[in-house]
Parts: sequence; C-alpha cells; structure tokens
Amino acid sequence: MKCYRILSIAFVALVCLAVISCRDKNKEGNESDMLTDTSISDDSMLLRDSLEMARDYMNSLSTLVNEVSDGLNEIKRMEQIVSTTNFNQETADKREQMRNDILLIKNSIQERMNRLAQLEEKLTSAEANNTYNENDRKSMLQTIANLKQQLADQQVMIDNLTAKLDAANAQIKDLSGRVDSLKVVNANVNAEKSNLQQENQRINEERKRAVDEQNVCYYAVGSKKELKNHKIIETGFLRKTKVMQNSNIMHSYFTKADKRTLNEINLHSKKFKIWTTHPEGSYSISEANGVKIIRIINPTLFWQYSNYLVVQVD
Repeated sequence: MKCYRILSIAFVALVCLAVISCRDKNKEGNESDMLTDTSISDDSMLLRDSLEMARDYMNSLSTLVNEVSDGLNEIKRMEQIVSTTNFNQETADKREQMRNDILLIKNSIQERMNRLAQLEEKLTSAEANNTYNENDRKSMLQTIANLKQQLADQQVMIDNLTAKLDAANAQIKDLSGRVDSLKVVNANVNAEKSNLQQENQRINEERKRAVDEQNVCYYAVGSKKELKNHKIIETGFLRKTKVMQNSNIMHSYFTKADKRTLNEINLHSKKFKIWTTHPEGSYSISEANGVKIIRIINPTLFWQYSNYLVVQVD
C-alpha cells in the first residue's frame, strides 16, 4: 500500500509539473512576438513525450509492485506446502514438481530485480534529470529501493525453502539407503534362515531315516524246501540245521516290515517251526480259521537278538 501511495503521488506530481511547464511556455509565447508556430509545436511534442515517458515509467513500477506482491503470496503458499508436507510419503515426481515450482519463483525474483535495476538506471540518467524534478525522482528511487528490499527478503525466503527441500531429499535419500541396507540384511537373514531350515529338515530326515532303519525287520515264511532253495536254512543227514549261515542267502525272499507296526504274521498253515531266536513272552501263537498266527506282544524284546524271523511251515 505504501508503494501504491508513493507511485500515485509521484504520477500526479509529474502531471502537474508537465501542465505548469506547458503554461509557462504559453505565457512566454504571448509575451514575446519572436516565438513562431513551429517552436510551439515542438514544445507540445516535447511535453507529450515527457508525459508518455512518465506514464510508461509509472506503469512499469506499478506492474512490478503487483508482481512483487503476487510473488510474496506465492512464496507463502509454497511455505505452507513445505511445512505441512510429509516428504517421506510423497513420490519422487511430486518432490521434483515442488523443486521446479520453487525454482520458477526464484527465477521470477531475479527477473524482477533485473527490471528494477533497469528502471533505476533510467531514473538516474541525464534524460530523467530533465523530465522529473528532484523530489519526484527521490520518491520513485525510494519506491525502487523498497521493492529491491522486498525482493531481497523474498530471495532469502525462497533460499530457505530450497534448503528445506534439499534437506528433506537428503534425509529421504539417507533413509532409502538405510532401507536398502536393511533389505540386504533381511535378505541375508532370510537366506540364512532358509539354509537353517533346510539343514534342520535334512537332519530330521536323516534322523527319521536312521530310526526307520533301526526299526526295519525281515521275515520269511515258507516250506523247508523253499527255505533251503533260498539258502536261508541248510540241512543234511545227521547234521544240525543251520539258519542264515550261508553268505548266498537270497534276501529277496524275505518280506521287509517295520517293527513298530508289525503286530501279527499269518502263517497260512496249521504246522510251523520258528528257526530264529525270539524270547518267550515277546510273542504268542493264536489260531484263526484253522491256521496259525504269530502275534508280537513286545516288539523290542521280540527283535532283540535278530532283525530276521524265519518260520518253516509244512
């Protein structure tokens, strides 16, 4: 408002000065018969040019006053945005747009400073000395000085905004770097965890396999002839029967089973003989539908001497 008041007073003073100058020139013309119509015309053109130059100058200053005011409003708007924005939640494109907006304001401030410098240079020129009186020139120079100070203040404000945005971007970059590092660490931890899980699974599988192997048992049920043919028993005249003494035993004849789940063996015969050693009380013999069935009562005790069961049936 102060700039507007100074500009208005200066312009009115310029117009009054031009009118008085015109009257003085007309008065001198009436008092002297030596002036011609040509000299009057030249004076009128000079007055018109002076008024036009003053009007242009005042318009330029008025435009700059408005632009400086608009620039301040724009800076305050950007300050509000920067102060309320959570940069961590904004996209890179949004932050880049804010940087471009601030840069645009910064360039506008510099352009207005340049225009003020040009107006100041014109106002201090020899031509301006002939156009404006000293008081008017001082008033307009003061207006220019005020505008320059406002622009300088705006420059500081926009530099602060730029610094805040740069600091926010630096912090985001640092946080992004930390996040990336944590991702790498997390990936390594997950990989190590996966390796440990795989190792634990392998150990458990090996343990299970070992336990399964410890509980493997084999049984063969067949006639005397079948058992002899498969080298499981060896007999001879007046010779004691040998059980599983031949290295050429045909293991494929045996049925593979699990001690933990093998509870009974159907012999499909009424007569039988167990050739392998199994403690009494670890099993019992029952009969169903006229055939014998071996029922294992205590697996641990039953298989303590051997993992093989050989039964001859006839």
